[in-house]
Amino acid sequence: MAEKVTIQDIANALGLSRNTVSKALNNHPQIPEQTRDKIIQKAADLKYKNYSKLKMGNIALLTRGDINTISFYSETIRGIETSLSANGYNLILTLVKPEDIRSGTLPANIHQSNLDGIISVEIFDKPYMQKVLNTGIPTVFIDSLPNSVFELHKYDVIMVENELSTYQLTQLLIEHGHQNIGFIGDAAHCRSFYERWLGFTRALSHSGLGDCSQFSIQLEDTNPYLSVDWMTSQIKALNQLPTAFVCANDDIAISVIRSLKSLGYNIPADIEVTGFDDIPNSAIIEPALTTVHTYPYELGKRVVESLLNRIDQPDRHNETVYLETSLVWRESTK
Repeated sequence: MAEKVTIQDIANALGLSRNTVSKALNNHPQIPEQTRDKIIQKAADLKYKNYSKLKMGNIALLTRGDINTISFYSETIRGIETSLSANGYNLILTLVKPEDIRSGTLPANIHQSNLDGIISVEIFDKPYMQKVLNTGIPTVFIDSLPNSVFELHKYDVIMVENELSTYQLTQLLIEHGHQNIGFIGDAAHCRSFYERWLGFTRALSHSGLGDCSQFSIQLEDTNPYLSVDWMTSQIKALNQLPTAFVCANDDIAISVIRSLKSLGYNIPADIEVTGFDDIPNSAIIEPALTTVHTYPYELGKRVVESLLNRIDQPDRHNETVYLETSLVWRESTK
C-alpha cells in the first residue's frame, strides 16, 4: 500500500513551507490566488484528495498551571488566540505542573507529529526551556531568563520594553525629592523583572544615591509576593521604611498598597508606590496605581506574527523583539 500523502510532501514538492501549504488548502486570504491554485493542483497531482477537509494547524500555549493568577496575561492570550484563529490555527492550552518542571517531563502532546509551533509563557526554568527547544518544534518565548542564550537553537523572544521606562519612573521620583527608594520583586525571576531592576538601579546610580537593599524586598519568587499577610510581615521586617517603593509589576504593587494600608500608612502622603503593566486592577485599587502601560493584546498578536515567521523560515536568525511602553501617573504617587 502506498504511503499516505502529507502536507509536508506537497510543501517539499513545491519548495514551500508546510505553513503556506496548510493556509492555501484552508483558503486563507493571506495566500495569493496564483500560489493557492498551484498548491491545489499539486495536491491533486499527488492524490492528496482530502485537502478540502484539512484540519487546522495546532499551536501549544505552554505555561504554568497558575497562569490565571498573573493578571497581565489574560489579554495577551486573547490576542494570541484571535490571531492564530485568523491564520488557520487552533490554540491548545498546555499546562505544566511544578513536578513536571523538576523532572523535566514534557506534556504528552508536545511532539512534532501533532504540533506546528509552541508559545512558551512564564516558563523560566533553563533546563526545561532547553527541553522544549530540543523537540525541534518552532518556538517563541514571551519573556525569558536574564542573561541566558540557548546556543545551537533557533527561537524568538518577545518582550515589552522594561529598562528605560523603569529608569524614567525612578528618575522622576528622585527629582521629586525621594532619596530612600526600595525595589520589591525577585530580579532573577525573569528577564523582564531583571531589566526593570536594572532601570531602577541605573537611575539611583546616575543620581548619586547608594545601595537600596535596606529598603528592598527581593527574596526568591517562590515566596508568596501576592499574599497581603506575607507582604505585611516583610514590610514590618525592614529596618527603615523608604519614602517610595518601585515594584516589579502591578500585582506586587497592589499587594504592597494593601499591606501598607493595613499597617496604617497613608498612600501617597506617607509612602508612594509604583507598579508595572497597567493591568485593569491598577486603576481600581485605592489609591489608583502609578504604573507603566503595556499593550498585552498587541503583544499577543506580535507573538503570533513571530511564530508564523519562524514556522515559515525555521532557520532564520533569532530575534528578540521589544514593544513600547509608556508611564501612567495616578494617585499612588504625589
